[in-house]
Amino acid sequence: MLSYEINTNYHDIEEIIPDIHDIFENNGSTIYKIRNEIKVIEIKGHSLCIKKFAQPNLINKVAYAYFRKAKAKRSYYNALKLSKIGVLTPEPICWIEFRNKAGFITGSYYISSYQKHDFTLAKVFNNNLPDKEQIIKDFAYYACNILHKKGVKHLDLGQGNVLVTKKEKGYYFYLVDINRIRFNDEKIKRNGFSNLKRLGGSPIEMSILAHYYAKARKSDPTWGIIKLNLYKLRYHNIRTLRKRLTAPIKNLYLTLNNYSHTN
Repeated sequence: MLSYEINTNYHDIEEIIPDIHDIFENNGSTIYKIRNEIKVIEIKGHSLCIKKFAQPNLINKVAYAYFRKAKAKRSYYNALKLSKIGVLTPEPICWIEFRNKAGFITGSYYISSYQKHDFTLAKVFNNNLPDKEQIIKDFAYYACNILHKKGVKHLDLGQGNVLVTKKEKGYYFYLVDINRIRFNDEKIKRNGFSNLKRLGGSPIEMSILAHYYAKARKSDPTWGIIKLNLYKLRYHNIRTLRKRLTAPIKNLYLTLNNYSHTN
């Protein structure tokens, strides 16, 4: 069963939706592929960024069938909400879901316009860009005033999920990978340092970020640097512990999976 919703500005591409599987597999160029895959495909004069989501695990299959919106649909609606409150993100075009008779997702896609950009925030950290400090400063004020004071918390705010574009008035930022966003988050309005913990800059770069973020908050920059470092330390400790706890389960799953394929 096919379900979708399309932006009214893009009804000229609606006819391609039933064939999205074949179109995605046989066209365009891949710009990202680990678990999910993202391609840029030109269709009818539109430069489309199409994200194909990997198959959800069993628990999420049940959740997406009966309890909550799946990732493609959440991405689309989150993009609409972000745009409405003035947070830049590539224009949402369509969400697409294929489900079997039981209601489980068998394939899903999120389509947005392809947003031209100079680089991602990943290129800023741990690289010798001539304008590095200015970019970090602009991002700090963006994170504080455009995201956090509006109650927006990107739960996957890593450096690869922020597109950077230089314009006359400075650097502008676009959020991507937006299926996990919280809106009207009261805690983030009061203290957004915790939302910066996933960013992978060097200690010096993160100190610069914390310094300018604290200034945007009109708080003490020294305490801001300490606070962000504490959040990062706790985040990495929790990740390390989680990996240790889940490693035996993952290894057992891989062993059973390999056994089932060889018998």
